[in-house]
Formats: sequence, structure tokens, C-alpha cells
Amino acid sequence: MILQDAMHRFLNACQSEMSLSEKTTRAYAYDLGQFVDFLENRDLNTINTGDVRNYLSYLEEGHELKESTVRRKIMTLKAFFGFLTSKTIIAESLLNGIEKKPMAVKIIPKILNANDVIRLLEFVDSEVSRLSWLIRPGCGRKIRSFYENAVRDRSIIQLLFSSAMRIGELTELDIRDVDLEVGNVHVKGKGTRDRVLVINCGKTIEAMGAYLKIRSELPFENEALFLNRFGGRLSIFAVENIFERVRKAAGIRRRVTPHALRHTMATMLLNNGVELRKIQGILGHSSVVTTQAYDDVAPKRQRKILAKLSEDRWLGVQTTQDSPPPVQQRTIRRHRKEEN
Repeated sequence: MILQDAMHRFLNACQSEMSLSEKTTRAYAYDLGQFVDFLENRDLNTINTGDVRNYLSYLEEGHELKESTVRRKIMTLKAFFGFLTSKTIIAESLLNGIEKKPMAVKIIPKILNANDVIRLLEFVDSEVSRLSWLIRPGCGRKIRSFYENAVRDRSIIQLLFSSAMRIGELTELDIRDVDLEVGNVHVKGKGTRDRVLVINCGKTIEAMGAYLKIRSELPFENEALFLNRFGGRLSIFAVENIFERVRKAAGIRRRVTPHALRHTMATMLLNNGVELRKIQGILGHSSVVTTQAYDDVAPKRQRKILAKLSEDRWLGVQTTQDSPPPVQQRTIRRHRKEEN
């Protein structure tokens, strides 16, 4: 079997058997395509450990790749060869005997400081209030569209922050994934790691309620929760543009991405004494090792966030496993009167 055929079989299995996300499969396809090109699409039986060593040297010499990128490419090969051995296409992984592993680069997550978070949240609130005064009969579709977008953008910013979900997860939300009566949001995580988050922050629930009211009146047949002006699902790129515009308008000079909201909430949770395992569940990390990155951030830089933001009940996010059971409402039994 030639390398390219083995690669296609692996990529098909990624979706049909392993249920990996499209993003992960694309990353595998890119990395393996580079590997296939380097070895000139040779037959698997002619490839040995020495060829893999040469490929890794090729990556590390003269390409100025980050160590994290090289490490990802090695993990791709590990998954690829692991699949081939499990299907008995090859006898053993060609990574066996290669002891060299790139050092893991410890990346400190970028977070917003307390003043910037408050400034961001207050700005999206003030925009909705400012535009609401312009909504009146005969105001015109343009004004109404500005107001609807402001309500949508406020719910996006507040939901990203209070839930600590990824941007891609937010764009994949459908209307049916949100239940405001109990505060549940069903998040489609990486691979098959779906999770249900409980949002107890009253401001976020209120913002989402205002948006859902508008969303129910939009004349688009689309199950997506957040829509663009054409009625299609809002993209990750569009959310990043919304955040960049709001960041500048709110007067936040530091260049950060909306992913910083996720990092900030995770840091707040850790500083507030929430266990790493619980934070791992909230964030949807496959390993608690990834979650431990916040250990280096929390004690040093985020005490002010707790002091200012915890008072506003922004620390209400949890998973359904950790949330208390809903209070069962008492029912009033009424005896039906017999008809005469």
C-alpha cells in the first residue's frame, strides 16, 4: 500500500470510526500530506524508522517552526501509525525507537485584566440601551438592524465570558441547545466531548433572553442560534471581527482575541477555589494537564478580577454533574367536578 492510500484510509476512519471533528481531520490531512510529499509517496513496506528520523530533522532544520507545531506533527504521525498497526497494515509503529521528543512549550494564557473585562461588558450593555431609545414605530429597518445586532453582540460577548466556551463551540450552537428556564447550554465539544453547562449568571440569562426574543422574529429558516445579516450561521471569523470592533470601541488598547474571555473565566474559577477537575469539565479539556496551564496565571495576576467581578455573580458556570438538582415545584391537585 502506498502512503497516500494509507493516509486516505486513516482520514476516512477519523470521521467514520473515531468521530473526530472536521478541524482535527483537516489538521491531520495537512500534516500527513507534508509527510507523504517528503517521502515521495513511497510504498509503506519500503519506509523505516530512519526515514521518519530524516523527516523530523527536515522539520526542525531551517523551517523556523514552533516547537508546539513540530510536536503536533509528531502526534499526527503517532495517531497515523497507531491506526495502521491496529489494522495490521504494518507490524509496528515507525516511531518506535525514536526517543527524541520536542520539549513542551509552556504557554501562559492571555487574559484580560479586571478593568478591561468590566469596560467590555459595560460597553455592550450601553450600546443596547443607547439604541433601544431609537426604536419606535416608523424608525426604519436600518435603525432596527443596528439594535438587533447590538443585542446579538452583547449576548455573544457575555455568553463567551460567563460560559468559558470556545469561539467555534459558540458558532455551532443551535436554538435547541439553549434552555434558559434551567440555564442549560448544550455545547458540542471537540471530537465527541459534548458537555452541558449551567449558566447561573443573571446578566447573561437576561441578555440571552432578549436576543432569543429577537431571534424568534427573524424571517430565516435556520436552526443556528447566532446568525449573520444574510440569515446564515455566524462564522468564527465574524465573531472575531465583532469582538475586535467592540474591543476598540470600549477603549481596550491591548490586542487580544475573544479566546481571552475563556482564559479569563478559567483563571477566575481557579482563583475562586474551584477544583482543576471541575474546571477541566467546564472547559471541555481532554486532559487535566491542559487545564493546569492556569496555575501559573491565577495566583499572580487575577486577584482584582475576583474582587470586582465575583460581586456581580459572574462565577456561576458549572457542568450539570456539579450543579444541584432543580427544585421540584409543588403541584396543586385539583379534583374535577362531576358534570351534572
